[in-house]
Amino acid sequence: MKIKLIVSLLAAVALNAQATVVDFEDLSSLAPVGNGYAGFNWTSGGQGIYAIHKNYHPGSGYDLGTVSGSMTVLNWYAKSGNVISLAGPGTFKFNGAYWTSAWENQSIWFSGYKNGNLLYSSQKFALDTKNPLWIGLNWNDIDQLHIFNKETNQSHWAMDDFTFNEETKAVSAPGALALMGLGFAGLMLRRSRQN
Repeated sequence: MKIKLIVSLLAAVALNAQATVVDFEDLSSLAPVGNGYAGFNWTSGGQGIYAIHKNYHPGSGYDLGTVSGSMTVLNWYAKSGNVISLAGPGTFKFNGAYWTSAWENQSIWFSGYKNGNLLYSSQKFALDTKNPLWIGLNWNDIDQLHIFNKETNQSHWAMDDFTFNEETKAVSAPGALALMGLGFAGLMLRRSRQN
């Protein structure tokens, strides 16, 4: 019985550790990604990150960079210095995303922050307009992801399948109740074995 309880606990932890993939399919084309969407605030150089349908510009990086479904997102007004941050308290692991340049080849690079402190900086990655590039950073314990591109003229990028794991946040009431329930079940099991 004890082994079954441990296996059940491990299965619950494994389910909670699964990555979340944000594919933007439930957004409207040419509309801003609203703050709070998927648990994040989406800003882009003060202009916002917008959703776009892949058929809006056929043959562009928006079209060819859409990996799943028909929607992707872009940096509005081609701004660099975009920030994606948790909408509430806690940290996340940024696993990665697919990136494509909309119109011309360019470079893209990233920084990861926690509480305003720089934790990570990436190398520069070359993007083209035809082949989505999976950039897997696997950065743990951050609350903000900063995205930079094209040192001189600004340029649009397309991003799809933003993949992350939520790492820490305040324990919710249902979570606390579940933990108490597990503790109570353990005590009852122990008591029944002693009798």
